[in-house]
Amino acid sequence: MPHIELRPDQKLLKPNFDGYKLSLEPVPVLSTEFSPTSHPHRVKTNDCSYYHARLFGMQNHLVRDPWAPGQCYYLDSIGLLQRVCYDSAQGRMLPIAAVYKLPTVSSNGSNGEEDVAARYNCSLLFPSEHHCLLSDGCGTVRVLETGDRNTGREWKAQSTLRPVEHNLAQGVLPGGGVLLDGRYVVRDGKRFLHFLTLQLDGQPEAKSKCLLHWHTLEQQQSGPPAWTLCASRTLASNGYPRFCALDYHAAAVLVASDQPYRFVYDSERPVVGPEAKPTESESVEPPAAWEQFPFRWTQTPDEVNVTFDKHKDVQYRVVCEPSSGPNEPSLLQVFANDTVVIDGAQLFAAIDHDSTTWSMDPKLFDIAMRKQQPGVMWPFLFPGAPDEAVPEGGDASRPPPDVDLPPAPNLSAPLEPCDFESGQDTYYTLERLSAADHTVTHTASLGHGPPLFAVTLRAGLPATFATRHDVDACLWQLQPVPLGAEDCRLQHEGTLHAFGYVQASKRQQKYLGCAPDLGYGVVCESHRGVYLYKGSYGASGAGLRNRTGAQVTIGQHQFVSLKDVGEVLGIACENDVLILLAEKAILALQLTVE
Repeated sequence: MPHIELRPDQKLLKPNFDGYKLSLEPVPVLSTEFSPTSHPHRVKTNDCSYYHARLFGMQNHLVRDPWAPGQCYYLDSIGLLQRVCYDSAQGRMLPIAAVYKLPTVSSNGSNGEEDVAARYNCSLLFPSEHHCLLSDGCGTVRVLETGDRNTGREWKAQSTLRPVEHNLAQGVLPGGGVLLDGRYVVRDGKRFLHFLTLQLDGQPEAKSKCLLHWHTLEQQQSGPPAWTLCASRTLASNGYPRFCALDYHAAAVLVASDQPYRFVYDSERPVVGPEAKPTESESVEPPAAWEQFPFRWTQTPDEVNVTFDKHKDVQYRVVCEPSSGPNEPSLLQVFANDTVVIDGAQLFAAIDHDSTTWSMDPKLFDIAMRKQQPGVMWPFLFPGAPDEAVPEGGDASRPPPDVDLPPAPNLSAPLEPCDFESGQDTYYTLERLSAADHTVTHTASLGHGPPLFAVTLRAGLPATFATRHDVDACLWQLQPVPLGAEDCRLQHEGTLHAFGYVQASKRQQKYLGCAPDLGYGVVCESHRGVYLYKGSYGASGAGLRNRTGAQVTIGQHQFVSLKDVGEVLGIACENDVLILLAEKAILALQLTVE
């Protein structure tokens, strides 16, 4: 299983970035108040689990249309799908207009048929330029034909489906779900719609489970343009998905979480469970190399140390060769006699081969490997390896893994306790799970922090996710690969300078995002206000200059206070405007990004 190393492009980093200066210039705010019936529709949960609170409390109810810049949509209290449009040419908001009526929505969160506890908030997404997927939160998904969405004409329903009642969707719980991602694919002259829904399985005496349902619709080639459910898959985990997206060909799903996701059902191919035992004709697997030649390992935030107890019949050696070219990997292998006990390609994360050292005495053989990403504690050495050893009484020269890091005095040492959302013992990974054989084809380590947010930079591409790298936030875009290739390539698309540092200090944050052109980043609180961070202060550099050096590189920070609009329920980031959906009004913050 290849391990993807998220190595930022040095050309997109700015090591001499000096932070943000507060700007007191006012941000023009346009406000559109709701009519008595056009308030946003919202369902609140009675479940007290963390997953339910996160799903219901953090859902973005204002959905941006990536195919039509300046347009976004929300569902109001009587089931009208409302279009919110900002005219950049005139610099004003157009009147809110309804484009579709969802009949099952009521203001109290019940349609008379479903239990309120089994109901989720409505959700929608745009898999193509002319289609919209709309979930009513009760288990019904509608495929809407929108036509040219710039015209604002009324949308028409092509198909209405209830996967829970379909014989292909075994394992789907009663009730609804929330749409996470969707893709429109044309293959062999046939049109397919793939979409992912998230459903929570509450356990009365255990941690809630998360279920990802992957449904595939096929359009009829004759007659009305209706869609039928042709395939259904289910993935389950004890972890909450912090990023979830289908790849270009909808042949695999990418999930970032602190717990692994695995297929539990597939209507097209049987899922072979891990508990399957080998038949009599199958040979028993030989013991692992480390069981034949045992070792112990420990770690610090900067280094991993492996120790073998020497035996007279065993010869130990290390093969460590640097990369022979820019695209060639480095080589590290630890041999016991002629058996490879440790292969550097299988390690949890990359190491600095140039700094790897080893020593030998009459009793011990010790290998010290320096991490390429200092500060990240490894949950394992490599898949199947023994657990990390805990020295008796501790080692005064090496701090234990759960030691609190000292507060950072400046941007060059940014790691602080607030950077780690769930503590030092939580590790996040990004995995690519293939629909062909239900295996994990690629994995990437995200360290202690989950993806900060996801954003669609260009229409038709999978969503880009942002991760913390030092003080910055780096955005990673999945790259296209040939059809049928089980490959995963992530490219560093851009950087929000020092955004990871400022985000970590905002304890009341609700929504994070950025403009499609990466001109600014935003931290939105639920009630108090919005923080805007622009990477450039303009040509003047805010009037700051070193006395004996080059002009200071500095960004602009603005704060917009929110008063008397209620809780913020959604945001949509455009290049020149930030649109907020609040309980009492629609707000448009007019921005000028230089």
